[in-house]
Amino acid sequence: MTEELDEERKREWLWWRIAVRYGIAAIIFVFFLTVSLHFRYTPDETYIHLQYGRNLAQGEGYSFNAGMPSNGLPGPLWALFIAVGYKFNLDPYIVAKTLDIIFASFSVFAILAFAFVLIRDHVYALVAAWIYSFDAWFLRWSGSGVEASLGVLLTLLVLWYSYRKEYMVASLVAGLLTLVRFEWGFLFVVVLLDLLLNGKNRAVIVKMLIGSVLVYAVVVGSWMVFSLTRGGGVLPNTLFANAGEGSATSSFWDAALAGLKVVGATQAVMTIALVGGVFLTAKRIGWHAVREDGVPIVWILLLPAILLLTGQNLGSKSLLPIIPLIVVYGVWGLKKLETTSLLPVQRGLLVLTIVAIFSLAQNQFVYHRWIYPHMEGVELGVNECLKPIAYWLRSNAPAGSTVLAPEIGVVGYISGRRVFDPEGTVDPSLRLAFRGITYDDAMVQRRYEQVLRPDFVIDRAAFPERLSSSNMRPVMTRTFSGRGVSKPETMYYTLYEVVRP
Repeated sequence: MTEELDEERKREWLWWRIAVRYGIAAIIFVFFLTVSLHFRYTPDETYIHLQYGRNLAQGEGYSFNAGMPSNGLPGPLWALFIAVGYKFNLDPYIVAKTLDIIFASFSVFAILAFAFVLIRDHVYALVAAWIYSFDAWFLRWSGSGVEASLGVLLTLLVLWYSYRKEYMVASLVAGLLTLVRFEWGFLFVVVLLDLLLNGKNRAVIVKMLIGSVLVYAVVVGSWMVFSLTRGGGVLPNTLFANAGEGSATSSFWDAALAGLKVVGATQAVMTIALVGGVFLTAKRIGWHAVREDGVPIVWILLLPAILLLTGQNLGSKSLLPIIPLIVVYGVWGLKKLETTSLLPVQRGLLVLTIVAIFSLAQNQFVYHRWIYPHMEGVELGVNECLKPIAYWLRSNAPAGSTVLAPEIGVVGYISGRRVFDPEGTVDPSLRLAFRGITYDDAMVQRRYEQVLRPDFVIDRAAFPERLSSSNMRPVMTRTFSGRGVSKPETMYYTLYEVVRP
């Protein structure tokens, strides 16, 4: 009987060794397979990055409209990658989409590495990578051509180096993360906090603190000086883009609730495991153990707070860098059931497996019920609504014409005309003209004319041609369905030619 049990244990451990050794390859394969189903999904904001990248490569400066400096991206790094590809005569669209998938794949490897240095268990680390690889929000943005995957990868690298006490390198990567999206750069605060709380030698702490701040300042400061001298401003125009727009901006608590829904939709069970792990560790071992392992948890609270304070939406893309931490520390919390002797190893693995399966089911349901249909709707809207309008402008609008549009990416990239948006992404003064009033009321009242006298106006409304008048001649109307994930309402986009006496 003993020999049979020993043989059974050998078979079990052999299975686990095979899973640990080759599991990550299987995870990446399934991830690629899933992303390939929606590879054509390219939201309007992708084209904004393409436009900036093309202008950079063509010597038109950091601008959306050629020759007009504008700090209209959350950060410049993604556009710089696209510009490099353009310089090598590569299609910027393919460059953006391909790099996105590559960085997303590296993110899965990075979460495996970070989970292992934190948990010190190959099986738990592999499960963390598995859970994150099918997170519905991560899948949504992977391959879309935006900067989200790069942001996730750099976030994990910052935390990995910080946990290994390599604070100078962590600060360098945090600086690069700031250049991906300014708000994400506040992860540097977590790096400094970890240095202050977990450093043991005061002299070393002071030395590392000064060095880390200098490294971060050089990376971020270099770009700020460049942008300021070129007339683009220091802070991104997108930073306060949604602030102060009347009822178009939710209240503080409504925005916070929206963020909770985003996280809860895909990682509710891992959030519960994280919180349970923190309290279990504090009770059974002490708060010092939480401090040693759990400083990065601060980022899960800090990023939403920054977004709320700057009046921004807590959408899935802006919150994406906290999702891998929720997953890793959720698995960390499950591991504490074993390390605090509440569960034996085998039962701990059983709980881990059950949680992983439940998380998979939750994410697959969300992905197929809401997210995938939304992506199909956006793809259809871009191709059958925004692109026809953009191509009409390219063929019929005189060179140098000015266009006001609620979504500027596709229209600006294809039409070749000067395009502006009410949110002030290109010109912040437009945001001031729309302040304190809804988009619909501002368009009816033509608030934009306080700043801009466009030759063409694209209006987004619940019914077509609502602005039609003697000096607003409708040219074409197209429908766009599925703009929202949970409420895919149909909107009408009408292109008007402004007729002046």
